[in-house]
Formats: sequence, structure tokens, C-alpha cells
Amino acid sequence: MPLNWGYSYARSQSIAYQLRKAGLGGEGKNLPVIYLSGILGSKLYDRQEQAQIWGDYRGVFFHKPHYAGYEYEDSEAHRTRVFANEHLHEFTIVPGLVHTLVTAELKQVLQAGLGYKEGQDLFFMAHDWRADLCSLAGRLDAEFARLRARFGDDQKIILMGQSIANLAIRYWLRTTTSENREMIAKWYAFGPPWQGTFHALSMMETGYYPGTRLFHGFSADDVTSYPSAYQLLPSRPTVVDIQGKPLTDFDIYSTECWQEYRMGPYRASGVDISPVCQRAREHLGLNLKKARELAVSIEGVSTLEQAIPQVWFLSDNNTAVKAAVYDGHRWYFETKTIQRDVPQLASQVLEQGDDHLPLSGLLSQRCGPVIRDAYHQPWGESFVYISKARTHRALINHTPNLRSLAFDLAVEREKYQKGGY
Repeated sequence: MPLNWGYSYARSQSIAYQLRKAGLGGEGKNLPVIYLSGILGSKLYDRQEQAQIWGDYRGVFFHKPHYAGYEYEDSEAHRTRVFANEHLHEFTIVPGLVHTLVTAELKQVLQAGLGYKEGQDLFFMAHDWRADLCSLAGRLDAEFARLRARFGDDQKIILMGQSIANLAIRYWLRTTTSENREMIAKWYAFGPPWQGTFHALSMMETGYYPGTRLFHGFSADDVTSYPSAYQLLPSRPTVVDIQGKPLTDFDIYSTECWQEYRMGPYRASGVDISPVCQRAREHLGLNLKKARELAVSIEGVSTLEQAIPQVWFLSDNNTAVKAAVYDGHRWYFETKTIQRDVPQLASQVLEQGDDHLPLSGLLSQRCGPVIRDAYHQPWGESFVYISKARTHRALINHTPNLRSLAFDLAVEREKYQKGGY
């Protein structure tokens, strides 16, 4: 057994013991959970080639299957051929020796502490995280209909979203039926990027590599083909020049702006661009239109959404970019490059958060009180828990977050069993 699996098991048992000691753990009638992952969180399968193209170590290290590219084509033919067929709980690096745990640790805590069983009352909903996030609304409607038929009309459901999936959940809550909203007992949002992130532009500039650039990954050209990457853009971005003065003519939803400032598919000039990049240029206007429409639909406060109890898991243990820097030739979207190359602007454009999301923008319309104490929390209520998770990705595996989730779920279960809904 890899060491991280052993540590994960021991931690889940420790949290289970703490629940039992508090009189909250063990078997019971659980509230069914639907979990939606973020970027990279579902495996991708090629139906035509009958092979997994993402979610298997052979694709990253050996580029096998050799034909596998990660471009997204917004067509029914592509969606029929390549689709998400399974949730990614862990990623194998060296079989039997080294695994990267994704949601396996969260799953272990729910199983050990509260008796959840995947497929019975714990459902990880695989989805193509490259696609238009609004397409998840129909999927959620269908999943709620399925669970209503399985558990009955009076059953309450728990929703959990990781990162970008929370944008889809917020959109769905504002567009679905009142019957579906009334089924939700609580919504747990891990790292919700309510105002977007400059990390989306960083991925379009440098790509996204699960390992290192020595291995196969999602190239910058690939990322520029993803509708979801544009929907992750900061909706009201602040952009400054090398003197720290705002670029007042910058419009993130204008194709002309992308071309003028050499962003995304226009980062390379001349005719020597890849076919993937050329197609991304052709679809840029449509992708920006979808991004703007989603941003408008989920901005501000909605009573439909506020009525649902929520817990947000955030972090202030890192530094995030709150304003991008453009020096006339190159962009600075990442903390490290800003601190290294334009340190005089660091205090102006960086702030506390996780490594992707500045904290201040997430708290302007928060769902409840801000809590920083790992042991004294208003379980059973709405609140925002700010932990010391080191990175955005670590929010779903951070021990205090898992403990908070388990205790809050246990309290919600107890309320449900006593007829508190």
C-alpha cells in the first residue's frame, strides 16, 4: 500500500473516532450526496478507440493511446465520441507504489465516519469539465429526477462542488425548478471561484500539466478550445501596465482585445500556428459570448440561492493574483513571475488567498459568518470556513476541511432524522 493511502486511512479513522466520541458517527440514514468535480476531476473515454484518454498514467507518461489529443470540439459528434465515463478518485503514477489522491480521501472520510457507500447514497457525477458549464444544468435536473424516483419525493439531497463546478451549481440553482431547490438540504462549495480567476488566462498561455512539461498534458492550444476555461475568466478583471496604471480600454469579452493584447489563441503571432489554435480563434467569439452570459446570470445575490444552506471552504494560506500585469510585450498572470520580475507591483496586484483565488473577492457576498477556528463552528448552519489549506487543489483534502465536512454532515443527518427539515 502506498504511504499516502496509509495516511489517508489513518486520518479517516481518526475523524470517525472523533465523530463517535461526540455521539455523531456510525451508521444511520444518510442524506444522499451528489459530488461534482472540478478541472481534471473526471476520466475521459474515447468510444471510437475504446480507450481512456485522460485519467490513466499511460496517457501522461507515455502519451498512450498515441492518437489522444485533448482539444475540445463543441459538437454532438465529439461529445458522442469522447465523454466522461468515470469520476477520478485517484491518479496512478507508479502502479502499486505512488498514487495521487484526488477525492479518495474525502470518500474515505464519509465512508469511515458516516457509513456512506458509493453508488448507494454517495454519487460522484462524472462530467466533461472542458465543456460549457451550463450543460451541467440538464445533467443535474436528470440526476435529481433519478434520486427522487429512487428515494421518494420527500428525500433531501446534499450537493458538493469542487472549484469550477460551483459556477455550474449556482447557475443551475437560479434556473431549475422550485421542486429541485426544495430537495437540497445543503450545498458544500470547495474553492468556489465566484469572480473567476486569472489562472484561466495562465492556463491558456502555458498549458496545464498534471505532471511536468516533460510529460504529456493539456497544452495551451488545447485549453483555448475549452468553453469552461473562458467561463472561469475573471468577470470584472483589473489589469495594469508596468507602472501600475489601469488599462482602461481592456475588455475581457472582446475578441479584438484578445487579438490586440495577444491572449489565448492569439498569444502567438504570424501564420505558424497549430490547427488547434486556428480553430480556437474561429470559436473565440462564441466562447467569450457564453462566458459573458454565464457571468451575468450568476452575478449578484439571488434569493433562490440564498434560501439554500451553504458552507464554503476557502483558504488564506497562499498568495493569489487580483490584478494582471501587461508590460507591452508580455503578460504576468502568476504570483511567482510577478514576485520575480515586477516585485514593485506585488503589493498592488497580489493578495492573500489560495494560489488561484484572492480571498477578498469571495467574501463580499458571503453565505454566512466567517469562521477560522477548526473546532468551534456553527455546524448545521451556513458559514464560510477559511482554513490553512496550502493550495486551491488541496482544499478537498485538507484535514480540517474534511473534519468540518464530516461533523457538519453528521449534524445535518441528525436534523433530518429528527424531522428538522
